[in-house]
Amino acid sequence: MKMRWVLLLLTLGLASCEADRPAWQYGFTAMGTEIRILIAGAETRDPTSHFAAVEARLAQIGVDFYAWADGELAELNSALAEGRSFQASHDMAGLLAQAQNLSRLSGGAFDPGIGALTELWGFHQPRPGLPGTPPADDRIEAVLQGCIGIARITLRGRQVASDCRGPLLDLSGIAKGFAVDEAMSLLRARGIANALIDAGGDLRAMGRNGRRAWRVGIQDPRGEGALGSIALSSGEAAFTSGDYARYFTHEDTRYAHVIDPTTGRPVEHTASITVLGGRGIAADAASTALMVAGPETWRTMAERLGTRAVLRVDADGSVDMTRVFGGRLEPVPATPTGAAD
Repeated sequence: MKMRWVLLLLTLGLASCEADRPAWQYGFTAMGTEIRILIAGAETRDPTSHFAAVEARLAQIGVDFYAWADGELAELNSALAEGRSFQASHDMAGLLAQAQNLSRLSGGAFDPGIGALTELWGFHQPRPGLPGTPPADDRIEAVLQGCIGIARITLRGRQVASDCRGPLLDLSGIAKGFAVDEAMSLLRARGIANALIDAGGDLRAMGRNGRRAWRVGIQDPRGEGALGSIALSSGEAAFTSGDYARYFTHEDTRYAHVIDPTTGRPVEHTASITVLGGRGIAADAASTALMVAGPETWRTMAERLGTRAVLRVDADGSVDMTRVFGGRLEPVPATPTGAAD
């Protein structure tokens, strides 16, 4: 893909200020989503090599950490399905260890070991191929009674094994967080101190955008606009799980890609969850777990996960949030100026 960048006066088109330094922006596709990198303008005169390095790294992550590609995770899943152990890479073993810990803390609400359910519902496919029809109850039950769940694997250093033939691991609920963290570390190692990574609306900031913090919008899952905006501290991540990006509708019911590991069915009670956190990995997993938790238990689970800044939108469109999140959410200007694409 040919390099392309533009000068922006503001991040994500919320508002503009002449006092802000412009930022370089580069966009590309990786991991099945649109990625944007923004670097504060005074950071570099030629960002080409920085953009290329991040694009190459995320492209590799998109292959190695996707269960239905020809990368490492697919090889790992094949080995487990055949009853063999697998020698994982340092990155894979580390991510699996974090995934197991986060799954335990969430009481199983976040579980990357339910790839068989993801596949059964068709959410492993690109959006145009979504089935449009939910699977039969007996097929869901058969999967739930089979070898499923990340608790069924054991890690000894980099050696991965399972006590049954499987499970099918699906790291899509945490891999984007890993990728955003990796992109930020890569830019930092290359001498960049002020940047924003946007992976399909999941973000992490570093430094500032000129004299101001990087400011991002919180999408309204039931409308065209934003619920408000948040200024991100350096190193802070903002991740969202929602029912509005990958879903199909059948008989007036929306079936989205976030599946409850207990029922084997997509979550219907929550439209979106946005989490602010220090790392992309933790925020990514927490947003999924809290999406599953639902209206009665999400606050308790947020405390268990150590997540203090959460915004939840119910399926009926009503909004609830923690006090910490509410104290930082600001309204979007009625007439944005200098909006970016």
